[in-house]
Formats: sequence, C-alpha cells, structure tokens
Amino acid sequence: MEKKAGDKNKDLMNEEKAKNLRLENDVKKLENEQTKLTYIIKEAYNEHELKKKEIAKVINQRDVLGTQLIRRNDELALLYEKIKIL
Repeated sequence: MEKKAGDKNKDLMNEEKAKNLRLENDVKKLENEQTKLTYIIKEAYNEHELKKKEIAKVINQRDVLGTQLIRRNDELALLYEKIKIL
C-alpha cells in the first residue's frame, strides 16, 4: 500500500516536472516573441521619424515654391502694366 502511494507521488512529481518544462519553454518562446515585436516597433518608430523629416522637407520646399510663385505673379503683373502703358 505504501509503495503504491510512493509510486503515485513519484508519477505526480514527474508530471509536474514535465508541465514545468513545458511552461518554461512557453515563457522562453513568449520572451523571444516579445523581443522580436519590440525590435519591429523600434524599426517602425525610426521609419516614422524619417518620414516625418521627409514630410517637413517637402512642406518647406512647397512653401519656398509658393513664395517664388507669388513673386513671379507680382513680376508678371508689373510687366503687364508696363506693356499696357507702352
């Protein structure tokens, strides 16, 4: 009787060890996945920052071109006035 209880406890202990190993492997897999996702997020953030800088440059160029266009239009208006006078 005592031997059967000991065997039962031994079996339970082996089952718990196996369960513990499975859980440890699951934790390692999740940690690896977390590391990968953290890397992906950092890369996405860096790419986002680069795009923001590019957009800022394009906006600046647009503003410069808009200013030049206004100046050219003013010059044209002056030239048309001179032509009318002549």
